[in-house]
Amino acid sequence: MKTTAIAMTAIALSSTVLAADWDGIPVPADPGEGNTWELQSLSDDFNYDAAAFGKSEAFFERWSEGFINPWLGPDLTEFYGPNSSVENGNLIIKASRKPGTEKIHTGAIHSKESLIYPLYMEASVKITNLTLANAFWLLSADSTQEIDILETYGSDRPSEVWFDQRIHLSHHVFIRDPFQDYQPKDPSTWYAKPDGGSWREDYVRVGTYWKDPWTLEYYVNGELVRVSSGADVIDPYGFTNGTGLNKPMQAIFDAEHQGWRDTQGTLPPSDEELADPARNKFQVEWVRFYKPVPEASNCGPDDTAPGNSGIEVTIEMSEFTSTGKDGAPVAWDAVHGFNANGENINYNTLGDWAEYQVEFPRAGYYWVTLAAATPTPSGTAADVQLDGTYEGTITVTNTGGWEKYRDFELENPIYIANTGTHTLRVQSSGGAAWQWNGDEVRFSRNKGQSLHRNTESEKPRNGDVDRCQRPD
Repeated sequence: MKTTAIAMTAIALSSTVLAADWDGIPVPADPGEGNTWELQSLSDDFNYDAAAFGKSEAFFERWSEGFINPWLGPDLTEFYGPNSSVENGNLIIKASRKPGTEKIHTGAIHSKESLIYPLYMEASVKITNLTLANAFWLLSADSTQEIDILETYGSDRPSEVWFDQRIHLSHHVFIRDPFQDYQPKDPSTWYAKPDGGSWREDYVRVGTYWKDPWTLEYYVNGELVRVSSGADVIDPYGFTNGTGLNKPMQAIFDAEHQGWRDTQGTLPPSDEELADPARNKFQVEWVRFYKPVPEASNCGPDDTAPGNSGIEVTIEMSEFTSTGKDGAPVAWDAVHGFNANGENINYNTLGDWAEYQVEFPRAGYYWVTLAAATPTPSGTAADVQLDGTYEGTITVTNTGGWEKYRDFELENPIYIANTGTHTLRVQSSGGAAWQWNGDEVRFSRNKGQSLHRNTESEKPRNGDVDRCQRPD
């Protein structure tokens, strides 16, 4: 069993403490002066079971089967839910032949939550002995920005030695119509194993620090092995219109057969290779995510000043300053972005967003609540950004109707460093085409103060996430 149980006894009292698998492994990246690393709730050591068919509630707390949208995969690949599972403390991604075809069914999972810089992410993985790509990556909802933490092709075929000894560390920026793709292709994007051996031989830790829109640091087994920095490396052709890698992205684990491998002479896995369980298993022992936060000693006095509690700021969702859409239009939605309907908004489909000007009277931590309504059974959420920085995703669940509003809370509070006007951006996310109607967004200094209706929000799983004093 991977979980470590530590018995602690003091004055005739005892308790059992369960430690995460990464405990004792330091984060190799630097959080910056005055900061420390804070573990995020998407982190998972896979110490539970999730069957190939009918996965467990523990799995669905963080992950969904398949891709972030209906795309089934590149070329001969076809993502297939039952080819992912959690067994013996590992996420397992495998492949199989789609019956009666040349296609390859491969496992894929993606995070329910969207992520944004600054963010350190790292996984401990053991790759397959197949020519398939084993991948851990991030992708924006509109598929225009991508970060590849891991992309590797392990195979003992004599023709595959070069790839077998290397890990691909890279990123993409795209224009979707007409399609254009930029990816750095310099030799340093392929990191060779220092001893010249295969990466298949044991577990390897791969990590990336998405420091800001223009900086990516890549780590292998705790060592900094590559830095991608600046517009000439991140986006030399201006595909992001000067923003760099700035969009919220979802995490993905999958295996793929990619067409460029056919072009360069690598045949896809044979039926014999796919039938060999010793070859056909991409294993993820754990994955962890961290954000840099201020040390407690660096918290400002405004956060604990008398009179801060009880403050609430309310924004009507119809009072946006701008609105629009990222991604493809949705059938029967004739409105580009949010549609103002009295004090509410409707006609909200996947990728719709709006921006608001919010006046905060004091600095400090604020809990964020969205009043929303939807009959959609799953795949509805709201990404929250403040002044261009992603703060988190609010999961919205079925309320029973488009006008049956309930309150949903952001998992962790946001920190407002300065009083005055700030720009709030709310964007629908998740997998469902038709999302939710919105009433208002509320910011409260007291947790639960702004929950005027019953909430379906999930409370933090990682204890006190704030290094500064949290409002009570």
